[in-house]
Amino acid sequence: MRAILGLVLVGLLAFPLIAASNRVEVNVDGEVVALRTYADTVADVLDDLEVELRHGDEVSHDLNAPLEEGMAISIARASTVDILVDGLFSHRIVAPVTSVAGALTAAGMEDVRETGADIVPPWTAQIESGAVIEVWTPQEVTVEVDGDQIQLASLVSDVDTFLTEQGIELGDDDIVSVSLETPLVFIDEIVIERVEFVEEVEEVVLEHATQRRETSQLDRGTTRVQTEGADGLREDTYEVKLIDGEEVERELIAEEIVTEPTTRVVLVGTRTPPPPPPPSSSSSGSRNVPSGVPSADDPVWSRLAQCESNGNWSAISRNGMYYGGLQFHPRTWRSVGGTGMPHEATRAEQIYRAQRLLAKPWATWNNQWPACSRMLGL
Repeated sequence: MRAILGLVLVGLLAFPLIAASNRVEVNVDGEVVALRTYADTVADVLDDLEVELRHGDEVSHDLNAPLEEGMAISIARASTVDILVDGLFSHRIVAPVTSVAGALTAAGMEDVRETGADIVPPWTAQIESGAVIEVWTPQEVTVEVDGDQIQLASLVSDVDTFLTEQGIELGDDDIVSVSLETPLVFIDEIVIERVEFVEEVEEVVLEHATQRRETSQLDRGTTRVQTEGADGLREDTYEVKLIDGEEVERELIAEEIVTEPTTRVVLVGTRTPPPPPPPSSSSSGSRNVPSGVPSADDPVWSRLAQCESNGNWSAISRNGMYYGGLQFHPRTWRSVGGTGMPHEATRAEQIYRAQRLLAKPWATWNNQWPACSRMLGL
C-alpha cells in the first residue's frame, strides 16, 4: 500500500512538470526539429539547440517572446549580395533574400525596372549568398562624327561596345576623344575625327640655264642663239594627312623628273670686223646726219655707251627691256627705222639710229638717256 502511494505521489509530482513544458517546432537551415521543451523564451530554445544566429538572419518571433504550445519558430538565413550600378559598386545587401527582385527591393531599388535598366541576372532569377547583381541604366551620350552631332542613349558598358551598337565604324587611323575601354557612365561626349591619307602630285618647273660661248665665227659685238632654251618639269608626290577633310600635314615621298631642262646656248662673236667701206654718193644721202647732231666719230657716243652698257654694244639689260651699247628699247629702235634687235646691229648702225632719234623734235639727251646725260653733262 505504501508502495502504491509512493507511485501515486511520484505521478502527481511529475504531472506539473509535463504540464509546464511546451511542444514547439524549429525550422532552421532547411531542417525542421519538433521537440518538447521547458525553455521559457524563443532565445532559450535556440540556445538549447545550439543554433547560432548571424548578422542579418531573421527569426519569425521576437527572441524574448515566451514559448507557447505548438509554436513554430523559423529562421531565415541572411545572404550577402553586392549590387553594381553601371559597373560601379552601389549596395551590399545582408538579408534573407533568395531572388534578384528581393535583393533590389531590400536595397530600395524596386523601381529600377521602370527606368529601362538592364538587370543581370534578370529580375525573377534566384540567387545565393555571394551573388553579384549588375544594373545598367541608360546612358545619354553626345557623339560628334562626320560633321554631325547626335544624342544617343544606350545600356552598354563601354565606348567600344557603344560605337559598335550604333553602327559607327572606325578607320584604322581615326582619332577618338576617349579610350574605347572607358565605361560609358564616365563620359557624356565622344568626338570622332576621321583621318585619311591621300597622295597628291605637284608639278615643279625646272628653269633652264643660259650659257654664253665665244666664237670666232661671229664679229665682235654680235651674238646668235645656237640652242633655244626650254624649261623642264618635275613631279613631286606628297602623302597628305587629312583630318575631317582638312589638311594638317604633308610629306614628300617621291620625286620624278619628267622633262630635263634644255640650256639656252648663245654664241658671242670675238672676230674683229673689217673696217666699213667708205660711204658712196648714193648712200650718203640716206645717211645724212641731221643738223645739230654729233657725227658718228664724235667721242660722245663712246662716252654714252660706256655709261649705259660699260661699252658693250651687244649688251642686254638685266630686266631684258633695253639692248645694245646705247640701250635702245625695241619700240624706240623700230621708230627710227631700226630692224632686228638693237644689240645685234653694228656699232655704226646703233649710233646712226641714235642720231635719227635725236633729230626728232621732241627728243633730247635728257629724255632719252636721263641718268647718263646728267652724268656726262649733255
